[in-house]
Amino acid sequence: MPFTRTAALIGENCTVTIAFGGAQDGSPSAFTAETYTCLARTARVSTTTATVDVSALCDTTSKAQTTKSSGTLDLELLVDSVVGPICSLKEGYYIQVVLTLGGLTSSIKTYVGVVTGWGLSAANSEAVVENVTVTLGANGVATAWA
Repeated sequence: MPFTRTAALIGENCTVTIAFGGAQDGSPSAFTAETYTCLARTARVSTTTATVDVSALCDTTSKAQTTKSSGTLDLELLVDSVVGPICSLKEGYYIQVVLTLGGLTSSIKTYVGVVTGWGLSAANSEAVVENVTVTLGANGVATAWA
């Protein structure tokens, strides 16, 4: 049976809106009112949940209990020629990232964490790309992802 599509695929630009908090010091941080909006070449989210075996000594099967969630958000952002790199020198800072896919009127996901990695890619005849890694579930923020 051939594949039939019942809904439109979302394949347009991904807009990223970023707000920074202070440097991570363990105390809750408020995000600044100043936000940066740019286009993402890619946005990848990876989350995991740790488990512990809670089965009894005589159980014949394992019984897993979830304990903690963690994750990372990896972004490739197209660098604006006026603003420049957004996350440069922001390693260790709280960050809030709101993803909005083109064609949608509202954001699809909001992520909160700490910037733990940053890089810049520049090549002849190619767009300049900023690479950012955000660790979700960082101490000092109320929620890892909403």
